[in-house]
Amino acid sequence: MTRLAIIAGQGHLPLQVARAADEQGLDVVIFPIVGQADGVFDGFVVQPVRLGAIGQTQAFLRHHGCRQMVMVGKVVWPSLGALRPDTAGMKLLGKLTKRGDDTVLRVISQFFAEHGVQTLPVNMFLEGHMMPSGHVAGPSVDDHGQILIEIGASILDKLGACDVGQSVIVQNGRVLAIEAAEGTDQMLKRVIEIRKRNKTIHENKGVLIKMAKKNQSRLVDLPVLGPKTIEIVSKANLASIALDPLSTLVLNKETFLKKAKKESINLFLA
Repeated sequence: MTRLAIIAGQGHLPLQVARAADEQGLDVVIFPIVGQADGVFDGFVVQPVRLGAIGQTQAFLRHHGCRQMVMVGKVVWPSLGALRPDTAGMKLLGKLTKRGDDTVLRVISQFFAEHGVQTLPVNMFLEGHMMPSGHVAGPSVDDHGQILIEIGASILDKLGACDVGQSVIVQNGRVLAIEAAEGTDQMLKRVIEIRKRNKTIHENKGVLIKMAKKNQSRLVDLPVLGPKTIEIVSKANLASIALDPLSTLVLNKETFLKKAKKESINLFLA
């Protein structure tokens, strides 16, 4: 039986991937990242790993006979001092010309490939979480909304080349917020605070555009949304969410769509 390593970060996705892989007949070993992973992995073989201990993690994978792996879940990168990289980790840091998430994960994936461990795409185990193209929930997108989506997509296309951000919020043709290291939900909360301080921003609703970065590897770091995001989008007074259907994972899709319809949030994938 093939042994699959799941390098687990924050959130519910690592456990969902583990269960899906188990149902597909794979022998799963979960490697929760210390200080990051917050899931409960009862019923699985578990081997905690430290974020900066790349060489030790590779040794653990070899010990458990894992020839394939998935990296899934949000990871908050600490300072270099807190990271405390081992020898292999230091060598990888030396290969990084920039520290964006996609760049770091590509380098890590390449390291494990050189040691006989293949990185598999997350969506291989979460096909039911992918969304179809077109208008899937809420009111139709009007011409003004379509223009805002095009503006946001153009901005993300340029930012993605620098490995920055997966989301942007546009209103009245101007940018209200760009996603940084805090993630989509925290960016949305920033917009809520901006609206509280600036009443003129209440005049028209904005649009959230979320898409994979330009040339982003589909093996790691895919954009993820869930029902909680719909609630925050509504509080942020946004009319629409535009997503990239080829790379965006939606958690609890049925609940996500029901909430979008209830809050009259347009959901458009293109």
